[in-house]
Amino acid sequence: MKKLIVAAVMCLGTAAFAQDTTGTPQHPAPSAPSAQQHNGPSTGWQAQDVGPAIGNTAKKVVGTDTSKEQADAANKTGVWKEKDAYSLTGTVSSKHNDNVTLARTDTLPEAKLKVRDQTKVTLDGKTVKASALPEGATVRAKFQLEGSDSVALELRATSPKQ
Repeated sequence: MKKLIVAAVMCLGTAAFAQDTTGTPQHPAPSAPSAQQHNGPSTGWQAQDVGPAIGNTAKKVVGTDTSKEQADAANKTGVWKEKDAYSLTGTVSSKHNDNVTLARTDTLPEAKLKVRDQTKVTLDGKTVKASALPEGATVRAKFQLEGSDSVALELRATSPKQ
Protein backbone atom coordinates (compact mmCIF):
# COMPACT_ATOMS: atom_id res chain seq x y z
CA MET A 1 0.00 0.00 0.00
CA LYS A 2 2.86 2.35 0.85
CA LYS A 3 4.44 1.68 -2.54
CA LEU A 4 1.19 2.54 -4.29
CA ILE A 5 0.87 5.88 -2.44
CA VAL A 6 4.52 6.76 -3.13
CA ALA A 7 4.06 5.93 -6.83
CA ALA A 8 0.94 8.11 -7.06
CA VAL A 9 2.68 11.04 -5.37
CA MET A 10 5.68 10.71 -7.68
CA CYS A 11 3.50 10.62 -10.79
CA LEU A 12 1.41 13.60 -9.76
CA GLY A 13 4.46 15.58 -8.65
CA THR A 14 6.27 14.92 -11.90
CA ALA A 15 3.19 15.89 -13.92
CA ALA A 16 2.85 19.13 -12.00
CA PHE A 17 6.47 20.12 -12.69
CA ALA A 18 6.12 19.22 -16.35
CA GLN A 19 3.54 21.95 -16.95
CA ASP A 20 4.48 24.73 -19.41
CA THR A 21 5.65 27.77 -17.44
CA THR A 22 5.30 31.41 -18.41
CA GLY A 23 8.82 32.32 -17.35
CA THR A 24 9.71 35.31 -15.24
CA PRO A 25 8.74 38.94 -15.74
CA GLN A 26 12.26 39.72 -16.98
CA HIS A 27 12.38 36.66 -19.30
CA PRO A 28 8.86 35.62 -20.30
CA ALA A 29 8.29 32.32 -22.05
CA PRO A 30 7.47 32.50 -25.77
CA SER A 31 3.98 31.19 -25.04
CA ALA A 32 3.29 33.88 -22.38
CA PRO A 33 0.71 36.52 -23.33
CA SER A 34 2.10 39.87 -24.40
CA ALA A 35 1.40 43.06 -22.47
CA GLN A 36 -1.10 44.04 -25.20
CA GLN A 37 -2.93 40.72 -24.83
CA HIS A 38 -2.77 40.85 -21.04
CA ASN A 39 -4.00 44.45 -20.66
CA GLY A 40 -6.32 44.42 -23.65
CA PRO A 41 -6.54 47.03 -26.39
CA SER A 42 -6.18 50.65 -25.32
CA THR A 43 -8.25 53.61 -26.52
CA GLY A 44 -6.09 56.14 -24.72
CA TRP A 45 -8.97 57.05 -22.36
CA GLN A 46 -9.27 56.14 -18.69
CA ALA A 47 -12.56 54.71 -17.40
CA GLN A 48 -12.81 57.32 -14.63
CA ASP A 49 -12.79 60.04 -17.32
CA VAL A 50 -15.33 58.36 -19.58
CA GLY A 51 -18.01 57.50 -16.96
CA PRO A 52 -18.89 61.05 -15.85
CA ALA A 53 -18.81 62.30 -19.45
CA ILE A 54 -21.30 59.62 -20.51
CA GLY A 55 -23.54 60.43 -17.54
CA ASN A 56 -23.52 64.17 -18.26
CA THR A 57 -24.20 63.62 -21.96
CA ALA A 58 -27.10 61.30 -21.16
CA LYS A 59 -28.59 63.88 -18.79
CA LYS A 60 -28.33 66.59 -21.46
CA VAL A 61 -30.08 64.37 -24.00
CA VAL A 62 -32.87 63.55 -21.55
CA GLY A 63 -33.16 67.20 -20.63
CA THR A 64 -31.89 67.13 -17.06
CA ASP A 65 -29.75 70.15 -16.22
CA THR A 66 -26.53 69.12 -14.50
CA SER A 67 -25.26 72.58 -13.76
CA LYS A 68 -23.70 73.51 -10.44
CA GLU A 69 -26.46 76.06 -9.88
CA GLN A 70 -29.11 73.34 -9.97
CA ALA A 71 -27.10 71.16 -7.58
CA ASP A 72 -26.73 74.10 -5.18
CA ALA A 73 -30.46 74.82 -5.44
CA ALA A 74 -31.24 71.19 -4.61
CA ASN A 75 -29.02 71.37 -1.53
CA LYS A 76 -30.63 74.59 -0.36
CA THR A 77 -34.18 73.28 -0.80
CA GLY A 78 -33.49 70.35 1.48
CA VAL A 79 -33.50 67.55 -1.07
CA TRP A 80 -31.61 65.26 1.28
CA LYS A 81 -32.02 61.58 1.81
CA GLU A 82 -32.44 60.84 5.51
CA LYS A 83 -31.56 57.19 4.92
CA ASP A 84 -28.05 58.33 3.94
CA ALA A 85 -27.61 60.48 7.06
CA TYR A 86 -25.01 59.98 9.77
CA SER A 87 -25.87 60.50 13.42
CA LEU A 88 -24.08 61.69 16.53
CA THR A 89 -24.83 62.77 20.07
CA GLY A 90 -23.28 65.69 21.93
CA THR A 91 -23.95 68.83 23.92
CA VAL A 92 -24.17 72.33 22.51
CA SER A 93 -20.87 74.04 23.23
CA SER A 94 -21.37 77.07 20.97
CA LYS A 95 -23.51 78.44 18.17
CA HIS A 96 -22.61 81.09 15.67
CA ASN A 97 -24.75 82.32 12.76
CA ASP A 98 -25.67 79.15 10.85
CA ASN A 99 -23.35 76.79 12.74
CA VAL A 100 -23.81 74.71 15.88
CA THR A 101 -20.82 73.11 17.59
CA LEU A 102 -21.41 69.94 19.61
CA ALA A 103 -18.99 68.70 22.26
CA ARG A 104 -18.80 64.90 22.32
CA THR A 105 -17.80 62.44 25.02
CA ASP A 106 -14.40 60.91 25.72
CA THR A 107 -11.66 61.93 23.31
CA LEU A 108 -13.92 62.51 20.30
CA PRO A 109 -13.42 65.91 18.64
CA GLU A 110 -16.11 68.58 18.56
CA ALA A 111 -18.54 68.43 15.64
CA LYS A 112 -19.35 71.63 13.79
CA LEU A 113 -22.65 71.35 11.91
CA LYS A 114 -24.07 73.83 9.41
CA VAL A 115 -27.74 74.61 10.01
CA ARG A 116 -29.93 75.44 7.03
CA ASP A 117 -33.52 76.67 6.78
CA GLN A 118 -34.64 73.08 6.06
CA THR A 119 -32.95 71.66 9.16
CA LYS A 120 -35.52 70.30 11.63
CA VAL A 121 -34.66 71.68 15.07
CA THR A 122 -36.58 70.65 18.19
CA LEU A 123 -36.05 71.43 21.86
CA ASP A 124 -37.92 69.18 24.30
CA GLY A 125 -40.22 68.11 21.46
CA LYS A 126 -41.12 71.65 20.32
CA THR A 127 -39.97 73.12 17.02
CA VAL A 128 -37.51 76.00 17.54
CA LYS A 129 -34.82 77.90 15.67
CA ALA A 130 -31.23 76.71 16.08
CA SER A 131 -30.40 80.00 17.80
CA ALA A 132 -32.82 79.03 20.61
CA LEU A 133 -30.76 75.97 21.60
CA PRO A 134 -29.19 76.65 25.01
CA GLU A 135 -25.55 75.82 25.67
CA GLY A 136 -25.26 72.52 27.47
CA ALA A 137 -28.37 71.06 25.80
CA THR A 138 -27.99 67.39 24.82
CA VAL A 139 -28.47 66.97 21.07
CA ARG A 140 -29.04 63.95 18.86
CA ALA A 141 -28.10 65.09 15.36
CA LYS A 142 -28.56 63.62 11.91
CA PHE A 143 -26.26 65.11 9.30
CA GLN A 144 -24.81 64.61 5.84
CA LEU A 145 -21.49 65.54 4.31
CA GLU A 146 -21.41 68.15 1.57
CA GLY A 147 -17.84 68.35 0.43
CA SER A 148 -15.88 69.17 3.58
CA ASP A 149 -18.95 70.53 5.42
CA SER A 150 -21.27 68.64 7.77
CA VAL A 151 -24.84 69.81 7.18
CA ALA A 152 -27.46 69.11 9.86
CA LEU A 153 -30.68 67.50 8.69
CA GLU A 154 -32.19 67.21 12.14
CA LEU A 155 -31.26 68.41 15.64
CA ARG A 156 -33.26 66.93 18.54
CA ALA A 157 -32.29 68.67 21.76
CA THR A 158 -33.25 68.29 25.39
CA SER A 159 -32.77 71.14 27.83
CA PRO A 160 -29.82 70.90 30.20
CA LYS A 161 -30.64 69.78 33.73
CA GLN A 162 -30.55 72.63 36.23
